[in-house]
Amino acid sequence: MAEPDFVPPSPYLRSFGQVALLDHDVVPGRPGVPGAGAPLLLLHGLEDDRNRLRFLSDALCSEGQIALLPTLRDHPPSPAPPWGYSPLDYAADVHRITDVLPSPAHVIGYSYGALVGLVHAAVMGPARVRSLVLLDQSLERRPQRIEGGEWAESSFLKWEYDYTHLLDMLTAAGIPVLMVVPRDSHVIPESERAALRARRHPLFSYVLMDGAHADVVRPDGPVASVIEEFYAQFCPLPLEEER
Repeated sequence: MAEPDFVPPSPYLRSFGQVALLDHDVVPGRPGVPGAGAPLLLLHGLEDDRNRLRFLSDALCSEGQIALLPTLRDHPPSPAPPWGYSPLDYAADVHRITDVLPSPAHVIGYSYGALVGLVHAAVMGPARVRSLVLLDQSLERRPQRIEGGEWAESSFLKWEYDYTHLLDMLTAAGIPVLMVVPRDSHVIPESERAALRARRHPLFSYVLMDGAHADVVRPDGPVASVIEEFYAQFCPLPLEEER
């Protein structure tokens, strides 16, 4: 629960009625949480909502910071337009509300939300993104996975294109990236895992953890500790904040 005197900041575009913004929560940091000296942006996967990653904001958002948790488009009560299901469209939705974040944020995305976070971070750059955590999402082109029906647009625009080059863009810009992959997940094939393990950049980290796809966001699992270790190594607090 939010503190009684906490008034969540509102996106500037909320005052324009013709703009359909994402439903979202702005959650204040908690006393005693170490955090990493920055606000958080947490992006859930398909068929979830903003509550899926709330346990991470509780574990990682320190007092004096805020966490922004949107519900992505076509996930009630956020808008569901008849078209616009590219990762770029999802990232544009997030773009419209991230003015509530007062400084560069740690971005955490799970499943499809990780791809949205990757696009968001690559576009916004280090002026708005302090780090990026990707929780079990394939980034390579896999046209064999394209589905038809109601998911045709989203599936095609996800699987027809390769997004791995965005990792290079982020690390070249000075943004640390953590990729967390569950050992038994079906999402990232072994060939892509091998390519991720082989990446060599001082700002890129790959962590293999036990479990399947959904286990990476189990509140009683190790993911919060894995992210804390990543922040301690790649995003240390300035000395004056540590004191």
